[in-house]
Amino acid sequence: MTPRLQPGSDPNLSDLLGRHRCGHALEQGFYTSDEIFAEDMERVFLPDWHYAGHVSELPNPGDYLLFEVLDESVILTRDAAGDIHALANVCRHRGSRVCLEQSGHTRRFTCPYHAWTYNLDGSLFSARLMSTDLDKTKLGLKTVPVEVFHGMIFVSFSDNPATFAGARAELDPLLKPFGLDRLRVAHRESYPVQANWKLLIENYNECYHCAPAHPEYARHHAMHMEFERFQPLNEALKPRAEALGIPTAMIDRVGVNCPAGSVDYTVSRQALFEGTDTGSDNGRPVAPLLGDLKGYDQGACDLYVGIFNPMLIYNDHAVIYRFIPVDTRTSVQEIIWLVHEDAVEGRDYDLNRLTWLWDVTTKADKFIIEKNQQGVNSRYYEPGPLAGMETFTQRFLDLYLDRMGRPA
Repeated sequence: MTPRLQPGSDPNLSDLLGRHRCGHALEQGFYTSDEIFAEDMERVFLPDWHYAGHVSELPNPGDYLLFEVLDESVILTRDAAGDIHALANVCRHRGSRVCLEQSGHTRRFTCPYHAWTYNLDGSLFSARLMSTDLDKTKLGLKTVPVEVFHGMIFVSFSDNPATFAGARAELDPLLKPFGLDRLRVAHRESYPVQANWKLLIENYNECYHCAPAHPEYARHHAMHMEFERFQPLNEALKPRAEALGIPTAMIDRVGVNCPAGSVDYTVSRQALFEGTDTGSDNGRPVAPLLGDLKGYDQGACDLYVGIFNPMLIYNDHAVIYRFIPVDTRTSVQEIIWLVHEDAVEGRDYDLNRLTWLWDVTTKADKFIIEKNQQGVNSRYYEPGPLAGMETFTQRFLDLYLDRMGRPA
């Protein structure tokens, strides 16, 4: 029987790793220990790449927005040359936050504490009343690794982040028809969840729960079916997609399939049920077609860039999920809906119809995930075996355990 945690005890990471049984859920301590949460953040979460915004949110030189997670705050800026920068929002004088507004437009950033002023690229413009021999070239805002990939801005808190080279080479031709760099954010919504961050990702990565928990999703999406029933729909999708110039190749570079030094990435085109054009209340379109698309093939793309940024690309809109740890038993699930850059709310789409499916689905997820955490907290919790439809959850757990230092 799995050892139970005593009140106030903190499990040892090596013991938890050593006791894990392949093909099973994680031990209790992985979801309840503050010590493990701290290790999670340093070994797994912060070093990965995180979706921080879309280029449409920084259309002009001088535009900026903040990306914040845990204790970190990053200023995303577009400079006069059009380049995007990611700057640590920490003054080089005594550490104050420099930028306090969530978004805006400015020529320079001035620290509200002692008025040190920085250019849009982070270089120090002036240090008020400091010595004339101060070397300003060494006191600019620290830069944070940043990548712009098909219009999506990613940041990492690693000193040596994974490269995007492989993702660009393999994914560029598959994503080009959707014109992801020509989208704009239609809506963002955050859903606080009283659960450990891993439970959110485990849930997202399997559709074993979709039929009982998500009748609205299951009405038009076939992923909740067994492979033998689902695969013929994918085969039928291919000629429809080919006729519209939509690639259906599957690329899988996650975990053990990921080349050394590369960001994890995967993309696949999955069939919706026959007669379903998009993810909506009735399967009918909710917004103008994306990019260069000329019609509906009754499919959708699942895209991952990094393990924390799943994206679902329909023909007429896209949905990005973010899983944000807050503390050991608190997380936030954020959704960003994107539409064609020229789409106008009220004319080209109704916001309620656009957001309905994934709003109702995420609220249902919040409920089941919080009940999952409550059960995991129990002295009677013991990791159970994973089902065949939880293959991608198993893959996430393997990747997580390897990054946490599981012996080979």
